[in-house]
Amino acid sequence: MQQRILTFQPYTQWETGIRSPASACGPTAAAALLRFWEERLAASGGQPLHQHRLPADPAEAVNRLYAACLGTPIGTGSTALSLALRRELNGRLREAGLPGRARTRRLSGFDAYRAEIDAGRLVAVKFDKWFSLRWRSRPLFDYHWTVGCGYRIAEDGTRCLIVHDAGARRRDGTYAPSQARVAPYEPHRHVLTMIALQVEDSAPEWSL
Repeated sequence: MQQRILTFQPYTQWETGIRSPASACGPTAAAALLRFWEERLAASGGQPLHQHRLPADPAEAVNRLYAACLGTPIGTGSTALSLALRRELNGRLREAGLPGRARTRRLSGFDAYRAEIDAGRLVAVKFDKWFSLRWRSRPLFDYHWTVGCGYRIAEDGTRCLIVHDAGARRRDGTYAPSQARVAPYEPHRHVLTMIALQVEDSAPEWSL
């Protein structure tokens, strides 16, 4: 079996204090990707972030990204999320005094996703059976943004994404924190949108 999982700080969309938590999965995923990049910028010798650094409080961080992603009661579109990721990461690059420009790219296929993970970069992964017109399918999530943080290839060749699910709300009103879930790629491939966040025209350390 082949497997790789990236370490990062996951966020939970049901965290106390998050506004509109039911539709905050996209901003929650965006917050996780940006926090991940903030740590990479610091490790690369960038200047300390002040204006663009996410708040330490998780709810405040997700709320800030909800506004940046133009979140709506029915969710966050791929275009809006991609634009917010580029704008937010470019602001951090400028403040840190580091070269390069943020770029988002829609990935096509498992191999492209795996290449991002192997390069040490998280991926925003959306499951969506509604707008993909796969209404009768039974994916892991009907409509949900997650953070792609790894992959697994079994001995029989089964390829899987490993994603963090942004948590879940329990019936008693409490919530479960974000946890890693395994989604076989083949039965999910028609409902997936995978967005890579990269820094182009920059030093080699951006690919770890």
